[in-house]
Amino acid sequence: MQLKWGIVGTGRICQDFCLALLTCDPHEHAIVAVSSRDKTQADNFVKEFDFGNQVRTYGSQEELFEDPNVDIAYIGTIEHVHRDLCIKALTNNKHVLCEKPLAMNVDEIQQIIDTARKTKKFMMEAIFSRFFPIYNYLRDAIKQIGTVTFVECTFCVNGLVTSGCWSTLMAMSCYVVQAALIAFNHEEPESVTATGHTREFQGEITDTMANITLLFKNNRMAVLTCLGQDIGAINSLIIHGTEGVVSLPTHFWAPTRIVLPNGHHVDHHLPETIRKTNFVHSAGLRYEAIACRDQIMSGKTEHPLMTLENSLQIARIVEEARKQILSSKH
Repeated sequence: MQLKWGIVGTGRICQDFCLALLTCDPHEHAIVAVSSRDKTQADNFVKEFDFGNQVRTYGSQEELFEDPNVDIAYIGTIEHVHRDLCIKALTNNKHVLCEKPLAMNVDEIQQIIDTARKTKKFMMEAIFSRFFPIYNYLRDAIKQIGTVTFVECTFCVNGLVTSGCWSTLMAMSCYVVQAALIAFNHEEPESVTATGHTREFQGEITDTMANITLLFKNNRMAVLTCLGQDIGAINSLIIHGTEGVVSLPTHFWAPTRIVLPNGHHVDHHLPETIRKTNFVHSAGLRYEAIACRDQIMSGKTEHPLMTLENSLQIARIVEEARKQILSSKH
């Protein structure tokens, strides 16, 4: 049975999501609608993909949510409007996959969760990392290294600050935080300590570079770094346990290789897309789409690998980290 997708937004991540969807089984996934605040942009989006007349275009998000042919809305707009769009989609009886960050703060996420549970529709934050096949190996390997004691993770996106990103933490810290929480089985940290650099952006102080330290009971910790500057960095995840180490040596948020505790590595290559994606390894967005369909077809409203409580926990940590960094500059 097909899951019929409505694409909310026409930006680069929406383009990549469609490219990834087109690598999926067409009997299981179909793009049926695209919306933008400007209908011309939606029309151009459909033309660029050569979707033809089978994909409807709308000049408002509300029109897409009202389309009875849409089963699930993929929301790939700026995060400032995620809460309102998620709530509107859910109340219009749509399932929702919403790009990270799910909303601007914990309170907004809680409002989305309350609506999802009231409407009994499937709802998930699109942290696609967790659905990469390599993450299955990662979860298994963590069980082989004894007690996890130390996690180190670095994420650098060159040009993020200069391209106009308003907050490095809001844009990318969910990836390092979610990785650490997988390692510690979503245990709540005893403390969150964050330091970093800031700048003035459009009249307000915002973060550009951050280090987050999570302390867990029994002398365990995670050190997580987010960088938005034009510098060289290895985007790696290393998980240290009492009986071994496992690592994602590069592209930890969208990995195609893992180094197992025995020193051997496993590779998993991504499928080809019909054209080059905007972001590295975006073909892997297909895995979260497949995961959504599996749960929806089973009558589930959440995915066990990325629950709504997981989203809340990640947001609590990010919100506290950002609060500490910004408050230190006033």
